[in-house]
Amino acid sequence: MNKFGFSIAFLLIGFFIVGCITSQPTSTASKSYSEDLSQYRPKVDTAFEMESEKSSFRKTSENFEAEADVTELLDKKLDTLAENNKEIRYVNGYAIQIYSGSSSAEAYEARDTARVVLPEIRTDVEYKQPIYKVRVGRFTERLEVQRTLLKLKPKFPDAISVPQRIYIN
Repeated sequence: MNKFGFSIAFLLIGFFIVGCITSQPTSTASKSYSEDLSQYRPKVDTAFEMESEKSSFRKTSENFEAEADVTELLDKKLDTLAENNKEIRYVNGYAIQIYSGSSSAEAYEARDTARVVLPEIRTDVEYKQPIYKVRVGRFTERLEVQRTLLKLKPKFPDAISVPQRIYIN
């Protein structure tokens, strides 16, 4: 078996060496190539270009005037839209959850630490039996959440962004 393995290895090495040897050296430095292909290039009609430059706009002899004014219709639609928007009391947004667990002491400790790290952002503790959740901020854009999350990650490595409804007063 050992002789068989050596013979296979010897054959593979031989094929590799033979495959790497080129039969003739190739050199393109001694030969130069040139051929004139200008006769096959398409011809461009210059008269057509000049005419299209002169008449870039369509000319008419008629004057057109607006037949209807849409200002009233637009104002009505905008008023209807404003009335519908008054009924909306919340916006879909995001918050950062820095703690979730059953210990109230740990929850309030996390809240106090978050207030030290980011004093300008609101921090809330929510309790739904038996879980305490500490959430930081009320954000409407994902980019704001990511910026704040980067500031909180050194103190709270398990912090995550969560979707949240933001109620409008």
